[in-house]
Amino acid sequence: MRNDYRLLFPVTLLCGLLSLQLQAADTGAAKGREIAVAVENRDLGYSDSVAELTMILRNRSGDETRRELEISILENRDGGDKSLIRFDFPADIRGTALLTHPQPDDADEQWLYLPAYTRIKRISSRNKSGAFVGSEFSFEDLADKEVDDFRYAYVRAEACGEGILMCDVIDRMPEDTHSAYSRQRVWVDQSAQRIFRIDYFDRKEALLKTFTAKDFRLYEDRYWRPLEVAMRNQQSGNVTILSYSRIQFQTGLSAANFHRNTLRD
Repeated sequence: MRNDYRLLFPVTLLCGLLSLQLQAADTGAAKGREIAVAVENRDLGYSDSVAELTMILRNRSGDETRRELEISILENRDGGDKSLIRFDFPADIRGTALLTHPQPDDADEQWLYLPAYTRIKRISSRNKSGAFVGSEFSFEDLADKEVDDFRYAYVRAEACGEGILMCDVIDRMPEDTHSAYSRQRVWVDQSAQRIFRIDYFDRKEALLKTFTAKDFRLYEDRYWRPLEVAMRNQQSGNVTILSYSRIQFQTGLSAANFHRNTLRD
């Protein structure tokens, strides 16, 4: 009988270790989700915003193309904020617009208007990984995401880049089977829940792109916004930079401003 107990001991120990690992995974998932909720709650109540930006497309050789655009956003607490991106310069892209309606329980709805073709094109779920007007931002990147669009894991705490702020690092795994990403590693500062960096990994778990944000400013004594963000393709060396020149809040926008018919305006 004593020998039987000796045989059972390694099995019991293994089961105990597996149980501890599962508990740690559950704790990490809960903590990661808790941080994501804090990021989402940080912005509640802003109503709407309008921003003017310059987009810089830079290839690995350093050649640049500049564009000017406006981004309007309407807060929607029932399922992701609606957005409208419209280009003003240069002439060959002027009037090009992208409208996004996030869907909490379904694929996000997106429509692209190309003036040269005078028609509105709906972006299918399978095409959301495509580049938006030749930039390093995909259609998927430009859709506002809800907390429940991902599963989470807490990774670690570390300094936010070279600054003195501390960041929580979490992984978020898209629930959307059509996503171009296997996971996204996100750096969130512990003081104000601002996202400083996101590493995007492709379906083969290779690092594809890195998003960075800097020069944060506080608006309305509550809402933090970076004045410059960049998306760098780690595989091609190309980078797209968005530089904000003006941001306004509570401008009076409504759902009517985010209807498909407004794309041709």
